[in-house]
Amino acid sequence: MPKSVLIVGCGVFGLSTALELLEQGYTVTAIDRYKPPSPWSAACDYNKIIRAEYTDLKYSRLAIEAMQGWRHHPLFKPVYNECGRLMITPSYHTGRQKFEALGIRNLHFLGEGKKIEYFHGGFDVASHFKHFRENHIQSNENSKFNPESGLGHAGDSLKVLYERCKELGCEFVFGEDGEAKELKIVEGRTCVVTKSGLVFKADQVLVAMGANSGKLVDLNHQQSATGLFVTHIKLTPEEHEFYKDLPILFDAEMGYFFPPDPRTRILKVALPGSGASNNVINPHDTSDILSLPRFHNLNPTDTMPKSFVKKAKLLLAKYVPNLSYHELFDSKVCWIADTQDSDFIIDKVPGFNGLYVATGDSGHAYKFLPIIGKYIVQRLDGSLSREWSKAWRWKNVSGEFDPTQCEWRVVDDFPDLSSIDWALENSKSKL
Repeated sequence: MPKSVLIVGCGVFGLSTALELLEQGYTVTAIDRYKPPSPWSAACDYNKIIRAEYTDLKYSRLAIEAMQGWRHHPLFKPVYNECGRLMITPSYHTGRQKFEALGIRNLHFLGEGKKIEYFHGGFDVASHFKHFRENHIQSNENSKFNPESGLGHAGDSLKVLYERCKELGCEFVFGEDGEAKELKIVEGRTCVVTKSGLVFKADQVLVAMGANSGKLVDLNHQQSATGLFVTHIKLTPEEHEFYKDLPILFDAEMGYFFPPDPRTRILKVALPGSGASNNVINPHDTSDILSLPRFHNLNPTDTMPKSFVKKAKLLLAKYVPNLSYHELFDSKVCWIADTQDSDFIIDKVPGFNGLYVATGDSGHAYKFLPIIGKYIVQRLDGSLSREWSKAWRWKNVSGEFDPTQCEWRVVDDFPDLSSIDWALENSKSKL
């Protein structure tokens, strides 16, 4: 008989793994507090960036493999939009400049990235993109455009995957019955106890709770929950018609925004250069603190810092000034699971029988949705390559975790939620 696997968390790692297991004939149960797309999942969103530029060659290869899934797999092709991405990086931030240059060199080494274009100043950009014809890019600012990047319709892609897993026989449990609260060892087997008191067990248990994984499993500071700020504007029908084929605009310092959502005309603005922590008492060591998510659906006044309202407006005013008059709404904190080296953690948990984790997304796991489950299953069955086993291994971390040291992050400020003066909002929109 096929092995049984219990998956705790129905986000990117969890659903991708469930699909792969089901296709291989495993018996799969997946539990979560909410039905996909869960408001606790970082992928509960209108869209996420799909790109292949990486400084690490093995991730470049992995991203190229994932891109083929987005373009051709019947499940993912309908929820993918290869709209391209225009990147602007401040010349003084040498770390980010090197990060992007090496990523492009890796693409070239692998025979990809041949269509990337380079622009100088705002006039050059305006002459290539009607959407940015009134931009305020300085003449000494350089940019690059990769037409082979795009976006995944994030929330929709989780729904598609969830429905397919149901068709293949996955047993899903949601609500308090599916909200994992505690790990127990019963007769030598790892069991998961949920909020309602139900006890789940299987031959193997995979915890894939994203930034919240550290609440259930003691990860020994291998990851830290980082909150990134997101807000939105709603375009008029006329504006949507003009901007519907907008490329992703990515400014490494100021933030980025996407083409408007085709159903709602909502345009998402993200301000990733600065993040935030939510330091609480470590549930596994009361003498320690740990950053864990504080979710927006339970804390609706967690919008974004008042100072970020101006930042979002300045981002729009620089690139699409015609849209900067719009009211910002549905601002929230999106929680990612940072690791110091931005590698995932996909490994067996020491001290438990049959317990594994798949976490540490570091804000870049979503793009691997079509394929990451294949690699997680390889870790479960012991066939994962030595290269990936080493990269995603359980690591012994010494010292405090500092998310501001991630090489890709352009840091302005990194407050704790307790010190934030939140912006007040009247209007709301739901996915």
